[in-house]
Amino acid sequence: MEVRGHQITTNADLAGADLTDTDLRTVDLTGAWLGGAVLSGSDLSDARLVGADLRHAICRRTVFADADLHHANLWSADLTDARLGGAVLSRCWLGSARLTGTDLRSADLGGAWMTATDLTGAALGAATLAGTSMTRTCMREADLTGVFAGGVDLRSAILNGATIRAANLSGAILRDASLIGADLSLSDLVGADLSGAQLDQVVLDGIRHDDTTRWPDGFSPPSSGGLDDHD
Repeated sequence: MEVRGHQITTNADLAGADLTDTDLRTVDLTGAWLGGAVLSGSDLSDARLVGADLRHAICRRTVFADADLHHANLWSADLTDARLGGAVLSRCWLGSARLTGTDLRSADLGGAWMTATDLTGAALGAATLAGTSMTRTCMREADLTGVFAGGVDLRSAILNGATIRAANLSGAILRDASLIGADLSLSDLVGADLSGAQLDQVVLDGIRHDDTTRWPDGFSPPSSGGLDDHD
């Protein structure tokens, strides 16, 4: 397949290519080099980008619905308002990437590396974040309803005003995170570490926790909904 003089194949060299507003549905770009490429407005639904390198790529409003990007490198990529619903992003590198307003609902981000990523206002409902590194990530006003995030590392993350209802945060690391005004109602916090976290005006109705849950010094959590063990 050829687009604007560029061959769209596995392992293709598309560094800096302008592929704005292009129909790339179901293409196979496994191992492709797309550093600095412009893909804004393009449709890569169901595309295969396993191990592709998209460092510094511009992907504003790009559609990656149900695409396979596991092990891809998206370091410092701009994915503002992109649509990645159902995409596979496990083991991806997303450090310092911009995902403001991005749709990541039901995406698999298990084991991804997302340090200092900007996810302000992003939609992550029902996404998988198990074992994901999200230290210093900004998720102000993000929607994380129903996420599976066991063991996620959210140290020093900013989650002010975020909706994190009915989430599995068992074993999550939230040390020194800011959760001001966040809604964690009905979430599982068994084994979670919230020491040093800012919990002003946080909503904790119906949460599940036990004696393995660590809270900030002097903080008195609500009851654990009648559950004493993590059965």
